[in-house]
Amino acid sequence: MTRPGMLVVVCDGMGGRPAGDVAAQVAASTVKDELTVAGAAVVEAPGHALETAVEGANRAILETVRAHPEDKGMGTTCTAAVFGPDHAAFAQVGDSRAYLLRGGRLQLLTRDQTMAAELVDAGALRPEQVAHFPYRHVLLQALGNSGGVQPVITDLALEEGDRVLLCSDGLHGPVPDDAIAAILRASGDPFEATRALVSAALAAGGPDNVTAVVTDCGRLETTAPRQPTAR
Repeated sequence: MTRPGMLVVVCDGMGGRPAGDVAAQVAASTVKDELTVAGAAVVEAPGHALETAVEGANRAILETVRAHPEDKGMGTTCTAAVFGPDHAAFAQVGDSRAYLLRGGRLQLLTRDQTMAAELVDAGALRPEQVAHFPYRHVLLQALGNSGGVQPVITDLALEEGDRVLLCSDGLHGPVPDDAIAAILRASGDPFEATRALVSAALAAGGPDNVTAVVTDCGRLETTAPRQPTAR
């Protein structure tokens, strides 16, 4: 169950296994540390606090590369969520996703920051062509790739019974959204749901690492339902 102040982070490293693992670990630990230092500011402005924390994670990876030039080229995606008493804030860089299951319906809260997604939005590529597009995994931004990143922030008013999934493309690549939704609906326990999602990705022949975290929303202190917004 989600608790006020709870942080969930999914980072999918790149640049070779050792370097990618380092980038992901640096990003996740830095986001946690930055939010811990921010203290009450996280409650007052969770979206801004997350944005600042993710930007700090980008700087931390670049500093790590300067100290270890052999890891040059490493980077990571980062999708993070902070849960408050009746709301959640999400920050995304890259193509790790956040989903919301509400009333049995699955909604994608994030937008992949990839060349393929940009071409689909521009009408130059049809959605059904993405799976065979040779550059579908090319990211428009990732932590550690440049001095400046622009995390996309999404704010969501929570409702009792909401289920939130954060995952890497190792899950949402090989497993279609309708299958993800079916698993999230069928598994009552979030840990069971997570295991079932990972198993589905492996069974589908997922070639990448699979990372997934499922959280459930229990009773809220207050409720003010509204549609998620991104900026």
